[in-house]
Amino acid sequence: MNIKILYFTVTLLIISACQNGAKPFSASLDLKQILKKGKLTVLTENSSMSFFEYRDKKLGFEYEILDSFAKTLNLKLEIKVVENSADFPRLLANGEGDIVAQNLAITLSNKKLMNFSEPYYYTHQVIVQRKLADSLLIKDATALGGKKVYVRKRSSFDIRLAHLSDEIGVKINTKYPSNPTSNEDLIEMVSSGKIDYTIANENLARISNELHPNLFISTIVSTKQKIGFGLRPNSVDLTKKLNSFLLSYCKSDSYKNLKKRYFDYITESPIETTYTKGKGDISPFDAYFKKAAEKFGWDWKILAAVAFKESRFNPNARGLGGAFGLMQFMPSIGAHYGVNPSSSPELQIKAAMNLLDRVYVSWSSIPDVEQRLKFTLASYNAGKGHVDDAQRLAVKYGLNPKIWDGNVQAMVKKLSDPLYYRDEVVRCGAYRGPASSYASSVYNQYMAWK
Repeated sequence: MNIKILYFTVTLLIISACQNGAKPFSASLDLKQILKKGKLTVLTENSSMSFFEYRDKKLGFEYEILDSFAKTLNLKLEIKVVENSADFPRLLANGEGDIVAQNLAITLSNKKLMNFSEPYYYTHQVIVQRKLADSLLIKDATALGGKKVYVRKRSSFDIRLAHLSDEIGVKINTKYPSNPTSNEDLIEMVSSGKIDYTIANENLARISNELHPNLFISTIVSTKQKIGFGLRPNSVDLTKKLNSFLLSYCKSDSYKNLKKRYFDYITESPIETTYTKGKGDISPFDAYFKKAAEKFGWDWKILAAVAFKESRFNPNARGLGGAFGLMQFMPSIGAHYGVNPSSSPELQIKAAMNLLDRVYVSWSSIPDVEQRLKFTLASYNAGKGHVDDAQRLAVKYGLNPKIWDGNVQAMVKKLSDPLYYRDEVVRCGAYRGPASSYASSVYNQYMAWK
């Protein structure tokens, strides 16, 4: 065959394959090659469901499942955060990652982009909206007709809205964000009032609702859907190995505890406490606060204010990701300081004082004592990494990196915005917690008691 004709024919085949969603240059990376390189690479997004950093710990429901899987293979888990969800299939096909963790529903449309593991969770799609007067809430999917609903283009939510519009016989005004946006970014936009509605998987919506109590997430718009991990079609052995792991893991106590830490944790009623001003009777644990603070030369009422904010003095409190107790330690950080959920209130308070003092020392570059304390409190809540990110953003945007109030504080709040958390100076990704108000709240409570 003539070389020119051969080249033309091959080019046409490649173009045709790409137009049909095929990936002719898919990498041949299976379990054998992955074991040889010694690491399992996960493509994921920065979200509470998939992967995030909080209090200097890597977290995420999907992350923890895959971390357990990697350990069974004696592999290091490498995380690659992908900014644009449209890039996941290409990066997976090119071998830049081995597994996609994006809280993906196993739908026919998603199956055209990649293969899927056995499901590890089942969930519904729900409308995410702000809490309004009861008569104004959308409690039935038929009421979405004519409403502007923002979703990612070509996502399972986009497809569901198209089907739903046909089912109810009224056009839903589907809108797409102008920039690459995660599902959780859209939920943030609903909470802040930038948009009125989005659609999300109920599992992510439930986590987000803990951070944004002004959301209403009870209106279901889909049947129950299977959630799984994405894989290359030619990663046959890896898929078999992951499926075998999931079938066993999802029946284990470890999985039950994982679900409880992310979705089913319950903050029990706080201990009844009488707050008596002027007598120093702040909590049932005042003696422990005083003893722990005295060792480090702190005012014990600061420590008490942290405990009040974290748990309302409830030693049985539980929080997102497994945070526990009076001082809401994350499990791995608690272990570093010698405490766990069964530790006594006295030991938890001593550990928290040790942690607070260590963080305070790390902010020795902040000259003003009040501002340094606020940096410390924000770091206790968010983890120092996120506050460091906010400090770098403050420098970039012409704010004072050594002043918390109105400066670094403002940049912490911006870390929930992709324009900022995707900035090159940010190292720990998105932060969607309350640290911007937490430090001031704890400080003001301390001053009131003082």
